[in-house]
Amino acid sequence: MPNTDNFKRGTVELVVLSVLTKKDMYGYEIVKAVEDMSGGRFSLPLGTLYPVFYRFSENGYISDYDEVVNKRLRKYYHLEEKGRVYYEELLTEYLKISEGIALILRAVNENE
Repeated sequence: MPNTDNFKRGTVELVVLSVLTKKDMYGYEIVKAVEDMSGGRFSLPLGTLYPVFYRFSENGYISDYDEVVNKRLRKYYHLEEKGRVYYEELLTEYLKISEGIALILRAVNENE
């Protein structure tokens, strides 16, 4: 279903951007942060992240840099100003839709 795919994609984008508003992170760190912050209710497969990173990079929302940590090279992702603006737009739209859905569900449950 295209709507489901768009909803999931938008949610993943929102979640990734929201985590990056706090600090620069590498891929696995983002996956763990999302899982921890959601109390295990939201999992983000690592393979899902990389297409999002590519799209964000192409649009100028994020940049990346490499850093050696414990003799291992890690690629960190940094949220750019353009990405912060996009995050705010996604968040506003998400909250508006969530509130609308809550109103619908409340109205349906009241009529039962």
